Amino acid sequence: MKRLFLLGAAPVLAVFLAGCPATPPSQTASNGAAGTSDSGTAKTLTIISPHNRAIQVEFGDLWKKSHPETELKWIDQGGSSDDLRFVREQFARRSKQQGIGIDVFFGGGGETFSELEGDGLLVPITAKSDVPDELNKVPLRGKDSTWVGAALSGFGILYNKQIATRDKLPVPQSWVDLGNPKLADRIELADPRKSGSAHVVYEIILQTNGWDKGWKILTSMAGNARRWMSSSSEPLQDVQNGEAVFCTAIDFYATNAIDSAGPDKLAYIQPAGQNLITPDPIGILQGAPNAEVAQKFVEFVLSPEAQKLWITKKGAAGGPTNSTLSRLPASPAAYGGQDSFTTTNPYKEKVTIAFDSEKASKRRRALDDLIGAVLVDNATAVQDKWRKTPDMEKSGYVPMPEAAFDALAAKWGDAATVTTQKQKWSADAQKFFGS
Repeated sequence: MKRLFLLGAAPVLAVFLAGCPATPPSQTASNGAAGTSDSGTAKTLTIISPHNRAIQVEFGDLWKKSHPETELKWIDQGGSSDDLRFVREQFARRSKQQGIGIDVFFGGGGETFSELEGDGLLVPITAKSDVPDELNKVPLRGKDSTWVGAALSGFGILYNKQIATRDKLPVPQSWVDLGNPKLADRIELADPRKSGSAHVVYEIILQTNGWDKGWKILTSMAGNARRWMSSSSEPLQDVQNGEAVFCTAIDFYATNAIDSAGPDKLAYIQPAGQNLITPDPIGILQGAPNAEVAQKFVEFVLSPEAQKLWITKKGAAGGPTNSTLSRLPASPAAYGGQDSFTTTNPYKEKVTIAFDSEKASKRRRALDDLIGAVLVDNATAVQDKWRKTPDMEKSGYVPMPEAAFDALAAKWGDAATVTTQKQKWSADAQKFFGS
């Protein structure tokens, strides 16, 4: 479901949209003409973001204290993958100079911003901050400062402790454990074509285990999956409700779920030796209608005051007013406060796993389509084969060699290649899982 939130001096207004707007957001009704109110004085900064409403409200309220003349209009097409797709589609119809009526892209993962950067859809950021260039060899800034990490994210497994204990289910300690046959029909996964966070989890599995073993792990996970969801939040809700027992999750989504349901009901596990911290960036789009204000907003998000919102407990001095956001800040200086929700400091933790962010960015769209064509679109066949023969060596599927895939991914902008290849991937998978 598409969402739009307008944060201003008045209470939050929520307008739920049934589909993508027919015109760019700059041409939709907000308070008069795009960028100004009827009085001609107030400006509207339009932000596309997969961030939840709690984040939007806290950052919006703090922004209004020093910028009362600027309204913040938040739009979301359903998640980071859909937001990225929407922005690309809009720019395909308009020039970069014209822009698409959106000023800022806020949140969505480093690969999302590397793609925007590669498409030439971001402008350099002028704001200065203490965010370093990288963390454990994972970039936290774009080339030529076209994006910068605003927060940090980790990935792991959320599970329902009560049901796992009641049904005596083995609790996964690593990604490979999600393929345990005893967990059949007990896990839920998100479609990477719809969920950017799900994509990152699958890329981590492939890179930290190696392509062939990684694909066998993904196959076993898909074999155990009760269903594939269109967003990363849906599996978390189903685990909380007891419809599923295990799911992959971003660390802060898991933390918020545990805070809501209670630690006696839910728990979160970071896979041993395979936990990766990645940036959740912010950037300014080409042709931003309020480019100067957009630069000020990025500077605000990177400021010490805003960075404290991520990690400080609700109600504490300098913290959020309505909700603890449970996020890791990108600013190293934001850590160590006595009112922080966590003692974790990723800048002091040593991570030794090898992860190639550039490779991940270059093959993102192709990998999403490959996983979709092989595992998601053939979900029933994958489940049937896995449950008949729950053996990764016999039922694990490797669709093609990694080198050949990476070469193909480099040509993924060609529509004919995409269509033909997706059909072939699906057909080959059907033969394997139907055998």
